[in-house]
Amino acid sequence: MAETFSALGGLLVRGDDGWRWRDGSPEPRVRDLTAAEAFQFPRVRSVDPRTGVAAGYVAIPRTALAEDADLLGAVVEEAGERVLDAGPTLEVPEELWDAWAPAQVIGLGWEPDDEAEILRRAEGFGVRLG
Repeated sequence: MAETFSALGGLLVRGDDGWRWRDGSPEPRVRDLTAAEAFQFPRVRSVDPRTGVAAGYVAIPRTALAEDADLLGAVVEEAGERVLDAGPTLEVPEELWDAWAPAQVIGLGWEPDDEAEILRRAEGFGVRLG
């Protein structure tokens, strides 16, 4: 069963066909926020000490891993023995990150120009925001 996301106190709910208001009406100005968009970690080239081969990696800071352990821990766990310990970062193979991160919906976003109208619509449900 897919995880259900909601925002603005449950006023917006993500379904298979995108984000909808509590009354079922679609909200096309709202889009998924993925891990690929939210986490702009540096890309590095490192040598895998087991193979001696240089490859591309995404360097995940340990501080970010501590803050988002459930989410980022999943990709580190998936990488298994391919993770490189670089001290303040754990390096995950780029190809694994590039397949994983865009598929991980972690929230929602909208264009700044749409914010006032989206919040006005939310307040129209009788919920006071802010």
